[in-house]
Amino acid sequence: MSESQTDGVGAVRPSSAEVRDCSAQARSASGSVERCDALVVGGGIAGLAAAWELTRAGLRPLLVEARGYTGGLVAGGDIGGTRMDLGAEGFVIRGEAVTQMVDALGLEVVGPSGGGARLFLPPLDGAAGDAVGASGAAADPGVTEGLAADPARGWRAHRFLRDAFLGIPADALADDVVAVIGSEGAARAARDAELGGAVGTGPQDPADLAAFVRARMGEAVLERLVRPIVAGIHTADPADLAADTVAPGLREATARLGSLQAAVGELLRRRRTRQRGGGAADVTVAGGLFRLTDALREAIEASGGRVLTRTGARWLRPATDTAGGWEVGIVPTTRGATPSAEPVAAGTERVVRSPRVVLACSAGAALRLLEGAPGVDTRLQVPVGSPIARFTLVARAPALAGAPVGSGLLVAPAAPGRAPVRAKALSHLSVKWPWIGRQLRQLHATDESDGRPPAAADGPGPREGRVHALRLSYGRPGEPRPQVELADALADVEVLTGVRIREQDVIDSMLVRWDGTLPPVTPAYRERTRRLLAEVEPLAGLAVTGAWAAGTGIAAVVAHAREQAAALAGGPSEEGRA
Repeated sequence: MSESQTDGVGAVRPSSAEVRDCSAQARSASGSVERCDALVVGGGIAGLAAAWELTRAGLRPLLVEARGYTGGLVAGGDIGGTRMDLGAEGFVIRGEAVTQMVDALGLEVVGPSGGGARLFLPPLDGAAGDAVGASGAAADPGVTEGLAADPARGWRAHRFLRDAFLGIPADALADDVVAVIGSEGAARAARDAELGGAVGTGPQDPADLAAFVRARMGEAVLERLVRPIVAGIHTADPADLAADTVAPGLREATARLGSLQAAVGELLRRRRTRQRGGGAADVTVAGGLFRLTDALREAIEASGGRVLTRTGARWLRPATDTAGGWEVGIVPTTRGATPSAEPVAAGTERVVRSPRVVLACSAGAALRLLEGAPGVDTRLQVPVGSPIARFTLVARAPALAGAPVGSGLLVAPAAPGRAPVRAKALSHLSVKWPWIGRQLRQLHATDESDGRPPAAADGPGPREGRVHALRLSYGRPGEPRPQVELADALADVEVLTGVRIREQDVIDSMLVRWDGTLPPVTPAYRERTRRLLAEVEPLAGLAVTGAWAAGTGIAAVVAHAREQAAALAGGPSEEGRA
C-alpha cells in the first residue's frame, strides 16, 4: 500500500516536482523586475480557472504554485494501473461556469452510473425488527441476543430519496421519505407547507443550515437525511455551515414560495431541464475530474501563459512607479519539514510587476500577502477543516458484481463506538464511473492468483465483474486524525457491502490524506469574508478568490474565479504599456 500525505491546501503526491522554465522574455538579471500581463498566485482549480479566463481575454498570465503540481484538491493518481481521482471526483452544476469551461476545453460532462447512492443509517427509534444488512438481507429472526450476531448492528442501507436536495425532501409524505424517517417524522416535516414563508428565512433567524431545516421540517429530516449527507459531502456538521453558502437561494425561494418543500421542488425542476450528465445531481468529466485541471494547464500554456510550480509568493505591495499595478516577490520553494507543512523558500527571490494580480491561494497565504494591500483588514480567523483520509483499493471481488450498494453510500454520524464502521463513506468507483471498471478489466483480465482466465476460475461473477475499485473515506469533525490500515478498510467493506475481501485479493491500495482542506463555512465566517472582499474590491488590479473566499463546491469556486479574472482583464496588457 502507498500513502500520500497532504497539506492545508490539498496537496497530494505530485506527478512531477520540476519547475517549468520561464520564457526568455520573462527572465531577468538578479535584482531587476520581471513584468507580465497578469500574475496568478495559486495553482488549484481556482487559480487555473482564473488564469484560463485571462488567456481568453488575450492576456498571457504567469501562474505560480508553491507545490510541485497544479490542481489542488482536483488531482489524479495511478492505483492498480488505472488513473483515478484522489480528491474531488465530481461537482454539482450551478450556472454554466464549469460546463461552459468543460465544453471549451473539448471535454464531456457525464453523470454517475450504478443506480444511485445509499444512506447507511441506524434502526429507526432503535427498532431492531426493521433492521436489515447493507446487502438487503433481513436479520436472522433466530438471533436471541439482540443484534449481537449482526456485524451491521441493525444499521441498514436506504436509497437516496428520489426527490430531494441535500436530503431535504420535495414531498415530505413520499413513501421513500416515510421509510427513512418514519410516519411521525414525515408528518412533522409535512407541516412545513403550513408554516408560511417567514419561518426560518428572516434576518433575525439563525443562518446555519441545521437551524433552517429544523425550523421548517423538524429533527427527523435533519438527523436521518440532511446531517448524514452534509457530513459526507462537506465534512462538517450542518449546524456549522451557512445555509446560503451550501444551498444558495434555498432560503430565498422558501420565503417566496411559502414552503421549503416547494423551494426544493423548484430547484429540482430546474435541474431536470438540463441535459448535462443526464440531469444527475452530481456530475464529472468523462475519464475523471483530474482531466479538467490537466486541460486547463495545457490551455494556459498553449495560449502563451506560463506555469511555475515549486514557486511561491512571499509578499505583495503596490508598484512604486506612476504606472500603477502591483509588485510581488516570488521565490523557488521546497517541501517543508513535514508532509503537512507549507513549502519553504529555497532560492533567490525575484520581483514580478503586473497590472493585474489574482490571489487564488489558501486562506493563510492570501492573508499574509494582503498585509501589503492598503486598507485591507487581514484579521480573519479561518476555521480549520477536519483531517480526512481516503483509502482506495483495487481487488478481485466477484461478489461485488451485483453492485450491492449502488454507486456507494454515506454513513450517518454517530457517537463514538455506536456505528458499526469507522468509515464515513464508501464509493464503488468501478461502478460509479464505468471507465475505471473498463480499464481495470483490460489490465487485470487474468486471475493472477492462479494464472487462469477469470471465466475458468472458481467463484461467482462474470468476467467483467471480478476486479473492482472501492474508496472509503474517514475523518469527521472533532475526531482525531484517522489512522487506517488495509485490514481496517476491508473490515468496513464487509459490513457495508456484505462482501468479504481477503488481503491477498487486493491488487493495489493507496491512502491519501487531505488535512484541514475543507473548513466549515460558518455564517460568521461568511460575513467576515464578505467584508474582507469588499475592502479588496476598490483596489485596482487586485482580486482574491479560492474556496475560502468563494464558498463551497467546485461550481461556486470556478464561477467566482472566472468572474474575478474577467473583471481584471479589461485593463491594458503589460506589453501595451511598453
